[in-house]
Amino acid sequence: AGLCVLWRGTLKVMAMEVIYFSRGDIPEITVDFNDVVGEMKPLHGINNGPKSGYAGTEEASGEWKLDMTEWYQSLNIPIVRTHDSEYPYGQDKFIDIHCIFPDMERDVDDPAAYHFEESDKYIEAIMESGSQVLFRLGESIDHSGEDKYINPPEDYLKWAQVCEHIIRHYNEGWADGFHYNITYWEIWNEPDNSTMWTGSMEQFYELYRTTARYLKRVYPDLKIGGCALGSTDEEGIRTFLQSLKADGKETPLDFFSWHTYTNNPDIYAEKAALVRRLLDENGYENTESILDEWNYVESWDNIEGAAELIHSPMGAAFIAASLTAMQKSPIDLAMYYDGQYALADIWCGLYDSNGQLESGYYAFSFYDRLCRLEQQVRMDEGISNFYCCAAAGDKDGMLLVNFDPAEEAAIFVRLTLNGSGRHAVITRVNDRYPDGMTYEENWFFDHAVLKIEAGEMIYIELD
Repeated sequence: AGLCVLWRGTLKVMAMEVIYFSRGDIPEITVDFNDVVGEMKPLHGINNGPKSGYAGTEEASGEWKLDMTEWYQSLNIPIVRTHDSEYPYGQDKFIDIHCIFPDMERDVDDPAAYHFEESDKYIEAIMESGSQVLFRLGESIDHSGEDKYINPPEDYLKWAQVCEHIIRHYNEGWADGFHYNITYWEIWNEPDNSTMWTGSMEQFYELYRTTARYLKRVYPDLKIGGCALGSTDEEGIRTFLQSLKADGKETPLDFFSWHTYTNNPDIYAEKAALVRRLLDENGYENTESILDEWNYVESWDNIEGAAELIHSPMGAAFIAASLTAMQKSPIDLAMYYDGQYALADIWCGLYDSNGQLESGYYAFSFYDRLCRLEQQVRMDEGISNFYCCAAAGDKDGMLLVNFDPAEEAAIFVRLTLNGSGRHAVITRVNDRYPDGMTYEENWFFDHAVLKIEAGEMIYIELD
């Protein structure tokens, strides 16, 4: 039997826990900070910008009810997707095609036919936070049952030309616009969802082909893609990809976007592998795979239960576990759903509608710290419900997560490192410390044993 001494505590209180174990009883995780396996990917993007809850006028009690710019900056949010912006229905002012170009009978070349004011403020806030933009060209979800804006356009080419002028406004200064150099432009959202598209899938395929070909011809250097499929089954993906060549012509697909809501972080890696395989098999080897909506859902019949978990330390563990699973998968970019005021108390988990930080914020923060180290290194795993990732830089880092909402068992792991004599700064986030607890240890040997509670995530910085 061996003896492991773990020091825990804060600056005020230190407590010693002595754990006896047989070496063979504890699974071993090997970390080699000299074995670089790839680059850390900026997967901690988010749907919707740092300012939300538009008050309508500057004379109101504040133009935005929620301003998380400081926190977006602190997390180095890499990219923000604009969909369902200012939910519900964008107050008929934000981002959606019907908000920007409200009358399809107008001349597409007439700047007076466009209404950019509120969308300009929204995009400006994202740019000021330091994030890129993935601009969704289309309409938000419609739960009203009125189906006002989610119908197939009467003139697909004219719709594409409206999109062209939106790009010109934000990238070329047209109509008193900007030069933001927004790269990613996504055509529609979840056409396989009846609350997003009332037409047939064949009608959508035609809209995509028309729009993608037109925009790519005008803007060959931009990334044009879609279609934000809500159901990532093999048949649906393959049918969409095959539709791009249905008329014998090539259709641009610089990125393929897709969505998955699940209670199992491993599903993201499985879906990513499926997407990558189908893209490659259909001749789209250079097309990026973008998961631009994801979050925890066990059952769509129990959103209240999902929201309760999302806003807990267990929900933070889900975020951290999912990000580590995505990092090791062929996903190129990802955007968590959702960061805006109207949905913060249901879907966010990083903060609430009052701007109060929650445990999920630290999941994003830990992942960002790994990204800033840039180089992912080899870290073996294989323990059920255990997720981990390590990166090397000026100070090496590791993220360890025990996630399984159905289990309450702690996990013991023996970390074996290359080299000895490391100083460790350890931060734990769990039910007891939802805002995190940080302490320091000196690891004199090439290994250390850690106990990770169910629903706990741990970030370790080594120098």
